[in-house]
Amino acid sequence: MKVLYQTRYNIFERKGGDTVQILKTKEFIESRYPHIRIDIDSDPHADLSSYDMVHIFNMLRPQETVLFMENARKQGKKTALSTIFWRSTEFERHGQIGLRKWVNRMISYDSMEKLRGLYRYYVDGEKHEGTARLIRAGYTRLQRDILEQADLLLPNGEGEIELIRRIFRPEKQLEYVVVPNAIDAGIFACEPDAQRRDIVLCVGRFEPRKNQLNLIRAMSGLSYKLVLAGTAHETQQQYLNAMRKAARTADVEIVDEMDHVELQSLYGRARVHVLPSWYDTPGLASLEAAVSGCNIVATTRGTTKEYFGDDAYYCEPGDVESIRKAVVAAYEAPFNRQLQENILSRYTWAQTADRTVEGYCRMLDRKEPEVSAG
Repeated sequence: MKVLYQTRYNIFERKGGDTVQILKTKEFIESRYPHIRIDIDSDPHADLSSYDMVHIFNMLRPQETVLFMENARKQGKKTALSTIFWRSTEFERHGQIGLRKWVNRMISYDSMEKLRGLYRYYVDGEKHEGTARLIRAGYTRLQRDILEQADLLLPNGEGEIELIRRIFRPEKQLEYVVVPNAIDAGIFACEPDAQRRDIVLCVGRFEPRKNQLNLIRAMSGLSYKLVLAGTAHETQQQYLNAMRKAARTADVEIVDEMDHVELQSLYGRARVHVLPSWYDTPGLASLEAAVSGCNIVATTRGTTKEYFGDDAYYCEPGDVESIRKAVVAAYEAPFNRQLQENILSRYTWAQTADRTVEGYCRMLDRKEPEVSAG
């Protein structure tokens, strides 16, 4: 089987959770199923003649996804879609900063996305047919077109499918296989050592959606040290400056993005990992931190409760006091080994690979291959 992965053009320049998801899914499928080969190409006009199917990622950027979908349909190839979907209305109206926040409060969600499309088309270099269509047809319409054309959906959780049904009310039955977000157990799993854990940690891109600014505010007055690890895109320098300014009132250290080896060491120092995002599905850093011996504070938005159940501490992203209380509760509690065991048993990249291949074979009406003994 030969599969082509297609996703946003800046997947490697502006890295995020979807970057890790794509690379790790490819790595583990090819290692577990030697007869499956995967290529990655963001060309919306790619020649698909040598591929059995196309796997497309991310409904949140429909201006690109719809072009991949239509190219596959034109060339007679079936498509699987990793939805990576959440509706960000609340974030745009309450979690954004500056002028964008106030404009978003006065207009509809689709109008908001059209404005973003106009910015991308005329300012951010995304001057292509997909962005022009988003501006003309609307964000929701483009997402609905994508759903109608996809042969199989691969959401990260049941919550994504429920939200898709509620928003789009699709006429056809949605064929889907839940494929979990995951961790590399060989890198991050370790025994907790409470004696050397004395920091609160947050790993993630520095941006309003990840909500580090409210986390810094929540830490003010607490005796814990907060370490923020990540990087800010050039469009988020205003937010990073606001973080630095707020950090003067608390014990906060801001460090650059790290590789897996450095990150493993940082997780080993943390007693608590916090991701108070405006939405997450569920946040790869939370999964990594949990198996690395940290208690977890997670947002109530997204699919976090589907993954962590009662084994995490939850906070309201817009409520600084809620974040503070969750951090204190998690810091003062003993390590929750049940959460670590649950993630290791259910949310590893090997399982992600197996569920993804199960979906491919179902869609192509093929017998599932056996996992390689090697």
